[in-house]
Amino acid sequence: MTEIRKDYFSDQLVIVSTERSKRPSDFAPASRKSESKSTCPLCPGNESMTPPADLVLVQQEGTLVKLADEEPDRVKGWTVRVFQNSNPVVSPQAPLNYGESPLYSEPALGYHYVASATPEHSLSFSKLPVDQWGSVLATIQEKTRWLYAQKGVAYVSIFINYRADAGAAFSHPHLELITLPRLPPIIENEAQTMQRSMYELGVCPMCSVVSIETGGPRQILATDHHIAFSPWAPTHPLEFWIFPKKHQTSFLKIGQKEIQDLALILRSTLGGLSKVSNDSAFNLVFHISSEKKTTKQIHWHVEIYPQLSKTSGFERGTGVHINHISPEAAAEALGAAARLELAELVGVV
Repeated sequence: MTEIRKDYFSDQLVIVSTERSKRPSDFAPASRKSESKSTCPLCPGNESMTPPADLVLVQQEGTLVKLADEEPDRVKGWTVRVFQNSNPVVSPQAPLNYGESPLYSEPALGYHYVASATPEHSLSFSKLPVDQWGSVLATIQEKTRWLYAQKGVAYVSIFINYRADAGAAFSHPHLELITLPRLPPIIENEAQTMQRSMYELGVCPMCSVVSIETGGPRQILATDHHIAFSPWAPTHPLEFWIFPKKHQTSFLKIGQKEIQDLALILRSTLGGLSKVSNDSAFNLVFHISSEKKTTKQIHWHVEIYPQLSKTSGFERGTGVHINHISPEAAAEALGAAARLELAELVGVV
């Protein structure tokens, strides 16, 4: 059974996907610790352990070329590899069952892809070279563009689960893309806030936030096109966000210079986070506008949630989070570490 269910009273959505309980032992938490290159489906040489990849980046004569697997052959020597998850959360073949309120449900129609971010099994995101980060971002951008062209796709969620404590199914560095047939509530709320502010004040509220945080006590790092800062009310210790400095509603429309700049600030800040938090688990999520609902747009950005504490009963019962690290203190520590990472990357030190 795979379906989307809505809470009795609120807009909270839950995907019930019982098929994932049948996934092979490679996906089970107990096996994540013992996963090796020989058993990792995301490693070179093990391509037959996954569905065929429909987007593969390969270096040929100094140029990155886009290819695809053809059964039974698999592309070798890849840099980035994107394939469908063999145990998807959503599916184009989900049963077309609907339920009415208060037991509202709808089919969990969609696509679930995995992107192997590097051929190197043990290379963490905090050590991924900037050029490789750029290749990953460009590949994700292209795959997201393709997904939005598919029927019934209203939103594409792009995210990283780093380490088992953050929900990672593999220790090998990877990203995931999951589509939804409707806007998720968080993006819906952000879009409504932006729409209301643009109508009433003529200004994007997220642009106002960027202006407030630029050069302030919560700024972590700024590059030519992006700024990283600790948010005013973070729900996680050491949480930080990365925003384009200029107003942009579409991640899919940014150019190569902006992609490389995003790669640089991601590598620098994640490198800083790794040093400050002893390479802790984290979730990284893209908040992007839907390319199919143009009236509901947001200033796209990236949010990073380090997994340094457990959610308490108070937080679950009230929705009010407790954070024992102030965003100002977090920004000071992360900023110092991220600036050092940036300096090393650009050859200043």
